[in-house]
Amino acid sequence: MRYGNARQYNWTWTIVCSCLSMWAATKTWGDDAAKPPVGLNGLLATAAPAGLTEDDFKDMADSIDQSWKSWTIETGDLVKSWYEGDHTTLEAQQAELNRLKAKVGTLKKALSDNRYRAIFPQLSRLYSRLEPEVHIAEAVLNSLTHSEVDAQKARLTPALAQVRTATANLQNDLRGFRNAKDWQEWANVAGLSKLTPESTDVFAVVTAVKTKMDNTSSYAPAVQEFLKRDSFTQLEAALDGALKASSDPVAFDSAALRESYAKLLGVLAEYRTQPTLALEGEIRKLLEEIRSKSPDGGDRFANVLSRHYTNYNLRLVVTEGMINRLFQETRLENGLINERTSEANIRGYQCTRVTSRLDLVPNSLTASFRLTLSGIVTSRANGYTSQATIGTVGSHSFSASKFVNFDGVKFTSTAATVSASSNNQAVSARTRYSGMPLFGRIADNVAMREASERVPQSNATSAQRIRQQVGAELESESNKQLAKATSDLEAKTYARLRKFDLYPDVLSLSTTDNELMVYGRVMGSKEIAGSAPFPITNVPANGMVAQIHESLLSHSFDRLGLNGKELTEDQAREELSKSLTDLFGRSVTLKKPEAAETDAELQANVLVFDKEDAVRFQIENDVVTIQIRAGLKRENGEEIPTQIITVPFTPSLANGKVVLTRGNVGVRPVTRPPNVAAQVARAQIMRRKIQSALPELTFDNTFEVKREGKIVRLQLVDLSAQGGWLQLALK
Repeated sequence: MRYGNARQYNWTWTIVCSCLSMWAATKTWGDDAAKPPVGLNGLLATAAPAGLTEDDFKDMADSIDQSWKSWTIETGDLVKSWYEGDHTTLEAQQAELNRLKAKVGTLKKALSDNRYRAIFPQLSRLYSRLEPEVHIAEAVLNSLTHSEVDAQKARLTPALAQVRTATANLQNDLRGFRNAKDWQEWANVAGLSKLTPESTDVFAVVTAVKTKMDNTSSYAPAVQEFLKRDSFTQLEAALDGALKASSDPVAFDSAALRESYAKLLGVLAEYRTQPTLALEGEIRKLLEEIRSKSPDGGDRFANVLSRHYTNYNLRLVVTEGMINRLFQETRLENGLINERTSEANIRGYQCTRVTSRLDLVPNSLTASFRLTLSGIVTSRANGYTSQATIGTVGSHSFSASKFVNFDGVKFTSTAATVSASSNNQAVSARTRYSGMPLFGRIADNVAMREASERVPQSNATSAQRIRQQVGAELESESNKQLAKATSDLEAKTYARLRKFDLYPDVLSLSTTDNELMVYGRVMGSKEIAGSAPFPITNVPANGMVAQIHESLLSHSFDRLGLNGKELTEDQAREELSKSLTDLFGRSVTLKKPEAAETDAELQANVLVFDKEDAVRFQIENDVVTIQIRAGLKRENGEEIPTQIITVPFTPSLANGKVVLTRGNVGVRPVTRPPNVAAQVARAQIMRRKIQSALPELTFDNTFEVKREGKIVRLQLVDLSAQGGWLQLALK
């Protein structure tokens, strides 16, 4: 009995323990399910995107230099591990990211080194794919793991930088006033200049100064007017920004933020495969959503996304030599001398050789240069007095410069500076006694000695006269030309760009001592723009490099008037020619290709362009792909609904020609066709139509630029098409 009871007890205990174990396990599973994913888990794709697959790295390893093979294989394994591996902790994710960042750093360094120029295509292809993936992943991870204190510091850093800049500007502005010290104390310049995100008194110091600025109604009218100076208003705006940034951190919903990141990463992946205007708008919308949900305002992530998706989409690097090929000129001017001084009448002739050019001046904020004149004046003249006639020859030199800034809209300049040196020599003398025995020679020698003694005075007078004349001419002519350039730029260039909504929303200019950089962006409120460019390593001597992003080409065609129109092939060509003529201010005619189909029925068919994304461009792997969304109204036959047509062109240079080699034209439907056979027939018709309109092209790689009667021949010496960028080098 006792044995039986013991056995029954043991079974009961076993059942209870099993139930408890099952309950504990269920609860553990439930707790695990309730825990939010760690870092990037659940956000990244489970397989590498196109361009970073295992096969892509194998192809690269097969085609690259032997010294890079092991590095390529190692990088491929690392990328595969990043997408397919199990990184359950933040530390593991960060460590893997650091290894990937090191690989990106190696690529960037190699692309800046001409020793690896032979493998630039492979390196740039990988760099354009890997860099944005790594940087965006890192930005998302940082955003999701930021503490609220860190987030507040992130908000404060740029805000306090603005305060310090505005404070320094105020100090500079006040220097010319006798009571500058009093105003500096009033604005607590010393205190504001020392503020950093680590300062414990940011709110108190900023609030104290802002309170003074908000309560000036009791001040004298003259003082109130003084406080309206730009330096004070800029400081007040900076203080407002700092107060907003220094407010108490607001708790955020990490799950909601993750959800927005998941949506954005999904849209970015879709956009890289099939870019459309609708997806661009969705990217911009989700970025604002992330900003609103991020404790740091999303600034760090926005900066990274901007680098890769809303960056400049036009970059020009122009050497000083190229600029002077267009602007430098040398003139020869001959003239008579007929002057009267207090001592003599001077008559003769002079020849002046003047060279004008532009010398770039380093400036990271705007384009700066010196407009310079240098010249040599040679002269031969006679000075007539009542006592003698003195013959002189002169060789004079001068140099003048005028400092000019150009912000992309207007030119501003300083007063010209001129230096001159004069070298006059008396070479002959005649008096009324010349020719007479004895007295004639003595008189001539006396006149020569007197003239020679006056040479220093003559040189000083000549140099002063040259400085005045050259300075006055440079001021007058340059001011007139700069004003005309500003006016022409607005009327003949910017006005046309605005008409087509192609005026850059961001324009940046800067100069080094040898290069002018012009960076621009054309981007609407629901569009995205350029990506991080490749380093420019080889700018031809006396040449330039242009980098054009696929987004600029797509946005430009969006604005040229094809969207939603129904046009024959000839009408589409005429429509584009008309728009381009209006845009460039000169006649542009798109000629019918010689290889175009002559079939009358095919030419009569009407292309029905889609209302959005009628023409878009993609640039990758040395190929420029034109994507057309259009249907076809046939003269005799079934109407073909909207198709997505891809026309790949591979640009290359050969034998002094630019060759655009067309690849296979692809056609696929926007909506599902009734059957496969119907789509095959439609695709064949559309392919024939597009192949007729867009044949392979060959044209000269040289062209002429005309400027005020001057003709400069430019030659395209290098081109590449990688990572969304078409790069052209000219000399």
